[in-house]
Amino acid sequence: MRRWFWLIPLLLALGVYAPAPWGELVWDDPLVFERQIVAFKSIGDVFFPPENIFQWSDDYYRPIVILSYLLDVGLYGDAKVAGLHISNVFYHVVTTFFVWLLAVRLFRHLPNGSLGALMAAAVFAVHPIHTESVSWITGRSDVLATLFFVPSIALALLWRDTGAKWALALAGASYMLALLSKEVAVAALLIVPAALLLTPTLGDTLRNADGAANGKNFSLQQQSSFAFPFRANISKWLLIAILFLGITGLYLALRHTDGVAYGNSLNVAWSDYVLRFERSIAYYLVKVFAPWPQSNHVAWESTPGSIVTNGVYLITIGLVVLSVSFWRQHRDGVLLLALTWFAVTLAPSIVVAVRHISGTPLAERYLYLPSVGLALLLGIACCQPYFSKWSRPAAWAVAVLIIAYAVSTVERGIIWTSNLTLWTDTTQKVPTHGEPWNLLGISYLEQRDYANALDAFQHALEGQNNADGRSYAKRNIAIIYHYQNDLQRAAEYYSAALDEKPDNPEALHGLGVVYRTKAQNIQKEGGPKARIDTNLARAVTYFESALRLNPFHGQARWGLATVLAHQGQRHERKGEPDQAVARYRSALVEIDTLIAQDPAFQSRIEVRDKRAGLRSALKRLAG
Repeated sequence: MRRWFWLIPLLLALGVYAPAPWGELVWDDPLVFERQIVAFKSIGDVFFPPENIFQWSDDYYRPIVILSYLLDVGLYGDAKVAGLHISNVFYHVVTTFFVWLLAVRLFRHLPNGSLGALMAAAVFAVHPIHTESVSWITGRSDVLATLFFVPSIALALLWRDTGAKWALALAGASYMLALLSKEVAVAALLIVPAALLLTPTLGDTLRNADGAANGKNFSLQQQSSFAFPFRANISKWLLIAILFLGITGLYLALRHTDGVAYGNSLNVAWSDYVLRFERSIAYYLVKVFAPWPQSNHVAWESTPGSIVTNGVYLITIGLVVLSVSFWRQHRDGVLLLALTWFAVTLAPSIVVAVRHISGTPLAERYLYLPSVGLALLLGIACCQPYFSKWSRPAAWAVAVLIIAYAVSTVERGIIWTSNLTLWTDTTQKVPTHGEPWNLLGISYLEQRDYANALDAFQHALEGQNNADGRSYAKRNIAIIYHYQNDLQRAAEYYSAALDEKPDNPEALHGLGVVYRTKAQNIQKEGGPKARIDTNLARAVTYFESALRLNPFHGQARWGLATVLAHQGQRHERKGEPDQAVARYRSALVEIDTLIAQDPAFQSRIEVRDKRAGLRSALKRLAG
């Protein structure tokens, strides 16, 4: 095989995600980059996040991901959105390269091992299940975790075979970076010993090659011990155990927590946990090989039925039995390692599903790291020496699968380029769930397509939804009526949103805007002054309530500053300078706080003008 062939998987990874840089911020991306990232002011904040970050979970600790975002924001400037997508694709290409390197090391003892490594990397490069992780900027954590996880395994194998201490040190450093990218990297504590134990050493491979060159039918079966015997290498086993366990302990200390989230008590029967366990495993086993149809919102009812589930389990059991048989007969555990990789790296996602730790118990992005196991499995099929007559048909079958994967990935990537295409696709696949309808409604709302937005939010209320989802839908319906200047119905729906969820800062902010607007309208019409003051006072109450729930709510703070300034003007006109000064000072404090929290606000003309006007008014009253 030509030396440059290793570039093929990298070019495939680059090609299938060519549409990504033209994508927009989708799903949670605006929340992350407009509300959360601005709270990180230094490297220290990255590793020790400040308090009161908007919708930031204390269980979320992924400093390498945050650091990569900050680097992109600084690097790309005004081209930030395209740049963030480009970085995601770049990280996926680099991860593909590391998968190829790992496969080369694992398959070096097999006939056509270079072909198998090439096919394994190509499968990983174009697998459609990766689209959510690569095309969605916020899905980057899985990509970065895998980017560092894979070389940590390869470097551990290199240390085993050569004794190079630098390889062991880099393996530990890479493992630490993987942990700091996502918690799933803790799977290395099992994958590293499995890889050391199950794969032939360099000496075994060289003896095999020498035997083949001399016409001898040498097989790893002739070895009477494991590839990396425990007793003969106890010092090395202890060394790597101390290194990886020590790094894990350091990571947990940095998280300043006793561990990770354990989920909430669901108050369900034990049989429900068993059902979740069974259905989640079946879902991932099917999706890793046949990902169609794809959806970024996975409903439990969309998991495989009993017939498919039982069939998948039988196939999996057969593969496990076959891999164990190979290991016992030939002392070749690469196939068993591939299955172990998938099982161990998937285990945290199964816990997430069973315990409902995350808001998304099932997700395609959770398969990014486990899919390396599938890639290795299909690569082995292309160079398996024990079924040589099937190697060529297997290689052609894998090649056809790669083409099908590549086409599907391009199509799926186009869907991920905008919120409108993404949520239209999602609502078509899970029409009875309210959350996708809510997000589709937001997409229409951003385009001022009020009719379709209202229809989507009504679907959200009619579908399966919790109190948070219903509150979100009603608040968005209120926004539509607000845009249409129907303040009465807007206020009704904002209040209805609070009935569903009393601690909804967005609904409180909306009511503040409604009463501020009412006060302005009454003043323009020359209405009663008492009504103006009453509405301004109510606006202040709602804005302050929103800020108590979310101190980083920029629009609520700006709304409060404008109302306080308005009240100051009214006090000044009434000849009440002390009350006017108090209001002006409070408004100025709110504006200064807003600018400190979000410097981007300072560039807005109305903010600068309001700030200058308040300072001028205070000087005037002081004189």
